[in-house]
Amino acid sequence: MSRRFAFFLLAAVLVAAGWWAWLRLQHPDPLLLSGTIEARDADAGSLVGGRVLRVDVEEGAQVEPGQVLVVLEPDLIDLEISEQEGRVAAARAAHDRVVRGPRFEQVSRARVDYENAERERRRLETLVGDGVIGQQQYDDAAARAAAAFETLRELERGSRREDLEEARANMDRETGRLLYLKRQRDELTVRSPAAGLVESLDLRPGDIVQAGQPVARILEPGQLWVRVYVPEPQLGLVRVGQEVGISIDTFPGRLFPGRVVEIRPRGEFVPRNIQTLDQRADQVFSVKVAVPPAPELKAGMAAFVHLGPAP
Repeated sequence: MSRRFAFFLLAAVLVAAGWWAWLRLQHPDPLLLSGTIEARDADAGSLVGGRVLRVDVEEGAQVEPGQVLVVLEPDLIDLEISEQEGRVAAARAAHDRVVRGPRFEQVSRARVDYENAERERRRLETLVGDGVIGQQQYDDAAARAAAAFETLRELERGSRREDLEEARANMDRETGRLLYLKRQRDELTVRSPAAGLVESLDLRPGDIVQAGQPVARILEPGQLWVRVYVPEPQLGLVRVGQEVGISIDTFPGRLFPGRVVEIRPRGEFVPRNIQTLDQRADQVFSVKVAVPPAPELKAGMAAFVHLGPAP
């Protein structure tokens, strides 16, 4: 009787163990991974260099998009702009002169010159026929009359197309140079590219800023995420778009919502400073979890991502 009881007891234990293993396969334990809350930052700087005229914000200040951070001295560029404005005015005047063509007075003077030369030619034509003057004298008068006629025709036709195109090209070139200088002057005012917190800004009036050098770093608290590393055996628990929970030490027992937005397609070796809670795997896949902005969440906080089974 005792043997039969022992047999049934052993069978019950095996059935229970099998049932428990099947449940674990169907509903594996959630994966808990550690990471750090990160925020996107933006560098603010100028495409041109210069000397700092004033600094309008301090580190830790909250700024809005387009807010002035730093202003560089505009003295030198203002002189260039003033000189270039004169060149543009001269090029525009030359262009307008070519468009309008010869003045009325010039055409009238050329017509008078031609008429006088033609009268002289006709007078000498009679004299050369009578043998009073030589043929050479008449030929000179005829050449002067022909030249005066061509000058009159040239003025009446107006400016040449090539001259007009050249004048327009010169005006466009000088205008483009002026716009370039004004664009450079705009770069002397460094503005915030996004809303956020001034993370670093170490300048004072008189400092020299190089062209293209970032002068401030803006931390965007509205762009938060946590990057964790999932061991290869548990990668099947994760999919893009999956809703996850995020917890931080400051608020124990509270889960903040998150969503998986990226899974790196290639595995890598886990960094030395990254560990899962239950093991240290050699091959992991980087996963980015987006976090909706919340006043309680700050960049740099340690966070735990609760990854459950992917449906």
